Amino acid sequence: MSEVSTAKPRFDLSGFAVAPELAADAHAKISALQDVVGQMVREAKVLGRTVPLGGGYADEVGRFMAQYGIGAEGSAVEALTAFGKELEALKNRIEKALAKYTRQDEQAAADVDCVGG
Repeated sequence: MSEVSTAKPRFDLSGFAVAPELAADAHAKISALQDVVGQMVREAKVLGRTVPLGGGYADEVGRFMAQYGIGAEGSAVEALTAFGKELEALKNRIEKALAKYTRQDEQAAADVDCVGG
């Protein structure tokens, strides 16, 4: 049987910035993606149920499906859960970037001297 990849991508979001007009849209799309990932986790957990498919190769396929679904390291559930956490971190970064932009925009507006004409 082929082995499930255990590579876990990491994203460096330290320099993340978002245009305020795009922030709400990006946040909503990431939330929708999180919903899809949640559904995929539920479906992968179904794979984790051992299904008696018979002996020989069918038994091997059944065990692989169970291991792939909810097995230890490298399972679909583990990978999808990690991806969901990355999406949540991205949403948090968008929220922080938008809050920073709003604070800076408000400060800049307060600093404008509208004396005269």
